[in-house]
Amino acid sequence: MKNLKKFYKAINRQFDYGGEKYAQTKEKEATDVLFDDFGKNWLFGTLAKYVKRYKNVAREKDLLKIACYCFIIWLKRGFHYGKYGTSEIINTTVEAKSEYYPTFRDKTKEFVAHYMKEPIASNYLDIIYGYLLLFSQKKFQDIEEVELLNIFALCFIIWNEDIEDKGTDEDVYNEKRKKK
Repeated sequence: MKNLKKFYKAINRQFDYGGEKYAQTKEKEATDVLFDDFGKNWLFGTLAKYVKRYKNVAREKDLLKIACYCFIIWLKRGFHYGKYGTSEIINTTVEAKSEYYPTFRDKTKEFVAHYMKEPIASNYLDIIYGYLLLFSQKKFQDIEEVELLNIFALCFIIWNEDIEDKGTDEDVYNEKRKKK
């Protein structure tokens, strides 16, 4: 599973830096506030935008954002508490993300391994988009863990195959580099 460790590190950097950029309070980040204010579909629409943008310009950061948000949704659904998640919507602070990312990482490895055995399909982005559309049409509490893990794995497969110069189009790299 070539480059999987790099992908996990890139996702970790993405949510660490996102926590820095979008901090609100100790209990909530901007994602939590927006989710409360606008409902779940703002999130799925934003992710669908990243799918469309990746199709057009193949930016690494779009795949990283989709994969990172899979983790955030996994956390918001409470899958770190058990296989079926919770009916309560969980806030996704940097502290919670840091604590439960190793669990998420362990869970995604088997999904990535499964997809690595399959031939690379040309429609992975369409599959991801289909999941997002499905999510928008059902209750947040009905989103299944397996769906999120599949999207994450598909993002990795696309990233691993398509992105040659890994790490040079991350938000962290681009935005922090400009500060210097």
